[in-house]
Amino acid sequence: MKQRFGQFVFKRLPIVYKLSAASVIIILLALLVLLYGGGLVTSPSLRLPVVLVLAAILTCLSTWFLVGRYVKRPVDEVIDGMDRLAEKEFDFRLIEDEDEEVEFSELAISFNEMASMLSSSLHELKKSQDYQRSIVESSADIIITVNPSGKIQTINAGTEKTLGYRRIELIGQPIEMIFANPDDRNRALAKLGDDDNLANYQTKFVTKDGGVRDVLLTLSQLRNDTGAVIGTIGISKDITRELRLQKELIQSQRLAAIGEVATGIQHTMKNMLNACKGGAYMVRLGLRKDNRKMLVEGWEMVDEGITRLTDMSQDMLKYVREFRAHTNRVDIRGILSEIQRVTAQSAADKGVKLQLDVPDGLPEVVCDSSMIHSTVLDLVSNSIDACLWKEYADSESPEVTMSAATAGDGRDFMIEVKDNGCGMAKDVQERIFTPFFSTKSKAGTGLGLSIVARMIDVHGGKIDVESEPDQGTRIRVTLPVDGTDGK
Repeated sequence: MKQRFGQFVFKRLPIVYKLSAASVIIILLALLVLLYGGGLVTSPSLRLPVVLVLAAILTCLSTWFLVGRYVKRPVDEVIDGMDRLAEKEFDFRLIEDEDEEVEFSELAISFNEMASMLSSSLHELKKSQDYQRSIVESSADIIITVNPSGKIQTINAGTEKTLGYRRIELIGQPIEMIFANPDDRNRALAKLGDDDNLANYQTKFVTKDGGVRDVLLTLSQLRNDTGAVIGTIGISKDITRELRLQKELIQSQRLAAIGEVATGIQHTMKNMLNACKGGAYMVRLGLRKDNRKMLVEGWEMVDEGITRLTDMSQDMLKYVREFRAHTNRVDIRGILSEIQRVTAQSAADKGVKLQLDVPDGLPEVVCDSSMIHSTVLDLVSNSIDACLWKEYADSESPEVTMSAATAGDGRDFMIEVKDNGCGMAKDVQERIFTPFFSTKSKAGTGLGLSIVARMIDVHGGKIDVESEPDQGTRIRVTLPVDGTDGK
């Protein structure tokens, strides 16, 4: 545009000079005729000065007229057009007059092209801004921008709807006013990573009417081209309803679990009481017939039922209590060795060989030694029972093996109890840690493995089961070597 304007002015000047020169010649000729022909100036010495003065005056006047006509007016039109564009009159255009000279016509065309491009660019920019603004406004999430001084700059319709404020009530106010705990915003800013972003920070917002909304805040810092912070933008999702539904679901699950436990208790107690009733009947019959054998057999049935009821009550007390691990660094190898020492003989009396396979040099584990002892002892006891329920070929004998090793680059400690007993089907494996589920139809309470699972969970560990019918079972307990602060 500047180049064309310069070319326009440069090309105009020769035209002005020519017209001015022509005008001066005409005027001088006229004056010479007037002066010498009319005798207006009689003194010969004054004629030439008078002619020169008059010629200079008329030349200036003609030059001023021609410059104003052919240069100043078009330039003023261009300047006026630029001023109008600066005042956002983007529809303004210069008149492309065919009667004008070529140079000004080209200048008008160039100006109009520039104005059209500017108008088109601004239209596209406005269209893009409107589109982005509509996205922000249509979002149900709370979207707020904050300036570097901590004052709210913009909010969207989702903010108004969720918090109940109008824009005029929030804009310009400190952002801390919407936090239930004002310090939460500073905590969120302190958690911003190297990428200036923080995702899903759970906090609480206060509504205009004093209500509290649980939200997940995603916070980002805004920077300009030089890297300076120019503000923050927070996008918060209202999760109040989701948390309420989650609590209701947990409550319903607890009620369902209570119902399941109550059903299990009723079923187990019914079986035990039926055994006691059967024994009592035999005792009465033995007394009536004076049959000592029947009397003893009946009493053994009653005694077994009472023992099982006692065991179940003790297991229930274990199950419902809150487990708290009293941890210190423990040599697991020592625990396994102790279990083998006290169990190997009773297992051998049942025809089961109990082996220990633990290498030297294993690290000590931060755990509750009594809980781990109880856990492994229950697993070994179950494995011995599983061996008793299988008929072995002549080439095979019942065996249970305890082993230990590290995993996860030394961060985890694994304890395995493996047997070659009756094994379990897939559906049984999925239920063995369920309260009151037992494969021991008469001898078990169904709480042993569920208690084991809770003890391992308290330690931040996990239990894996691998089993095939008639192929045996492998149960692996994994514990963090350095314990956990999560429980």
